[in-house]
Amino acid sequence: MKNLSLTVLDGYLTADPELRKTQAGKSVTNFTLAVNHNYKRAEGEESEVSYMDVEVWERLAENCSEYLKKGKKVTVIGHLKQDRWKNQEGQSRSKVKVIADEVRFDSFGDRREKEAA
Repeated sequence: MKNLSLTVLDGYLTADPELRKTQAGKSVTNFTLAVNHNYKRAEGEESEVSYMDVEVWERLAENCSEYLKKGKKVTVIGHLKQDRWKNQEGQSRSKVKVIADEVRFDSFGDRREKEAA
C-alpha cells in the first residue's frame, strides 16, 4: 500500500533560485521559502517563520530559475523527502526538503509591476 505525502507551502523566496545540471543532464533548481505562521496566545497574536528547502526538477526547474527572484511569492505543491548522510566525524545527519510537483508563481513579473506604477 502506498502512503501519502502531500505538502502545500505558500511563502516568499529568501534568495534567487539556483539552477544546476546533474551528471545525466537533468535540470534541478533549489530555493528556500520563508513561510509565515500567525497564531494567537493569551498575550496576543504572534508569528514565526519557517524556512523550507524546495527542490524542483526538469522543465519546471528551468522556469523557476528564469522567472523567480528573491522576494517573489509562490505556492509549492509537492511531497517530502528526507536525505540522510554521515558527516566527516561519522555522525548521522538528516534533512527534510520538499520535492515540488507544481510551483505557482503568485507574484507578477517585473513587466506587470512596472505597468501598475
